[in-house]
Amino acid sequence: MSNLIETNAIAGFKVYGQQMVEYTVDGVSGRDYAMAIAVAAFAESTAIENEASAYADVLRARQKKLSELGGALATLSKALATMKIKDQTSSDKSDADNNLITAKSILNSYGISLSLVDNNKVTRKEAENARSNTEYAMDLEDNDLQQDMVTLQGLVSKRDSSFSTASKVIRKVDSTSSSIIHTIGG
Repeated sequence: MSNLIETNAIAGFKVYGQQMVEYTVDGVSGRDYAMAIAVAAFAESTAIENEASAYADVLRARQKKLSELGGALATLSKALATMKIKDQTSSDKSDADNNLITAKSILNSYGISLSLVDNNKVTRKEAENARSNTEYAMDLEDNDLQQDMVTLQGLVSKRDSSFSTASKVIRKVDSTSSSIIHTIGG
């Protein structure tokens, strides 16, 4: 892979003892300083944008996981609500519910165990354990989601700063070039 920007001395061209240079930018020679700065700034912005896009994908995956775990948690809470209120035991069973099969599948895919008995029923002990584990998993995922959101906001700020810096440098170079041309011409 070649360098994005290369500095090339202009043979025999010095001003006040300072070697004059031109730039090869993205494989094209004879470019000026402004072009080199602009390409570098935009390359940095593009790299940051790519990283931000990857973080956005991570955030979407975390949000999906939280949503699925939330649905499974609601199903577990509904199953617990169908159990008797008085004289509770750990072996109490919920009413049969086809959503428990879906909840079990979701929870198992995230490493949380849920066992069903007697035609899609769940025991109080199993439901309480699964609910506790699901809440814990959701808390962890929510914390990670918040950290990733902070990182994404930082990346967006870096990208915006990079564009701003590129714009300022290009304006300065343009202003300097205009002043030089005006001085020479005037």
